[in-house]
Amino acid sequence: MLISFYDKNMNIIPDNSSLVIDGKSYSLIKRGVDFDSLKCECEPYTADIQPTFIVVKSDIGRYIYAALAGLPEKTAENKTVINAADIKTMLNSDVLLDYSTYSTVEQIIEYILAQWNTQVNQNSFAVEIGYKNFASIDVTDFAPVPGKGIYNAWEQIQEILRFYKLYIYSELNIVDKKVVFTVGKAMTRNINIKLWELGVENFGRWIANINETQGYIKYTDKVSGTETWTPLTKWIITSANQITSNVANRDIYPIKRKLILKETDNADEITKLTNEANIEALKALTESMYQENIEINAPQFIADLDAQFSIYTRQGGTLYKTLPCGELHYDASGLKKIQIGYRFQGLEFIS
Repeated sequence: MLISFYDKNMNIIPDNSSLVIDGKSYSLIKRGVDFDSLKCECEPYTADIQPTFIVVKSDIGRYIYAALAGLPEKTAENKTVINAADIKTMLNSDVLLDYSTYSTVEQIIEYILAQWNTQVNQNSFAVEIGYKNFASIDVTDFAPVPGKGIYNAWEQIQEILRFYKLYIYSELNIVDKKVVFTVGKAMTRNINIKLWELGVENFGRWIANINETQGYIKYTDKVSGTETWTPLTKWIITSANQITSNVANRDIYPIKRKLILKETDNADEITKLTNEANIEALKALTESMYQENIEINAPQFIADLDAQFSIYTRQGGTLYKTLPCGELHYDASGLKKIQIGYRFQGLEFIS
C-alpha cells in the first residue's frame, strides 16, 4: 500500500509523492453516521509543506481512501506516523441557519452543506454532494425544523442520518479537484447472521437510557405572574427502532423519560421555543436508536454501510433483531471485522 500527500488545492506534494505504508500498522475504521479513523506508519515524510489531504492507494496506485492529513509525526525509527481525520470532520463547525420549508430530506441536507460551504469552507475547495441507492425521502413525518440560529452543521446532518436510516461518506475527486460527500440509504441489503455459527455467545443487548422524550414550554405572564405549562409532542422509540408519537405503539418498558424545558415571559417567543424543544427532544431520542454492540469477524461476509444484519442468537430461534452496520474495520489485507449497531454515548450494556 502507498500513501500520497496533497495540498489544499489537491495537487500532490512532489517531495513525497508516494510513500510505502507499513502494512502491519494500517488500520481504517469506516462509520456511516460518525467519523472514520485512519492510522498507519510510512516512510519518512520530508517535505517542508504541511499537507492538507492524504490518499491511500494500492500498490498499483488505485485509490482506496482519502482523509485530512493532520500533522505527520516522526518516530525514533525514522518512520512517519499518520493519524488522519475523516474529511467529514470539516462539517463539525458552527453555521448560521435559517431554515425554510423543505419537502425532502435531500433539500435539507443540501441546504446545510451549502451554508457550510459558503460560511465555513469559504471556497477553499470545490464541494459537491451525491447519492447512492437513494430514493427521495419526504420529510412530513419529521419534527418541525428549528428557527433561525447558530447550529453545528455536522450535528444537524447526523440527526437526519439516524432518523431516516441513512449514512454519509466522503471522497476526493483528484482529477476534478473536488471533495465529494455521498449520502446513501442504510439497511437496504440483508445479511443473515447466525451468532452460534460464529462462536458469539456474549454480546451487548440494548438498554436505552431514554425511550421517551417530550418538550415543555413554561410561560410566565409578566403582569399577573401566572405560569402556564404546555406539554409538546411526545416522542417514543419502539423495540424495532422506530420513532413514533403514537403511545399505542409503545412496546419498551419500563418507560425512561427525558423532558426538555423552555422558559419565557415573552409570548412572541413561544413558537420559536416550541420548535426548539421539539427538535431537542427528538434529537435526544435518536441518540438511543440501534444501540448494540455485536462484533463479528468479517472474512466470510461482503458488507458495506448499506448492509442490514438480521441477527439470530441460537439455532432454531426466531429473529432477534435487525440492525444497521455501525463500523467496518480494515487492515492492509481488507475487511477484517464488522461492528453491528451504533456505539453512541448514553447507553448501558448487559451480557
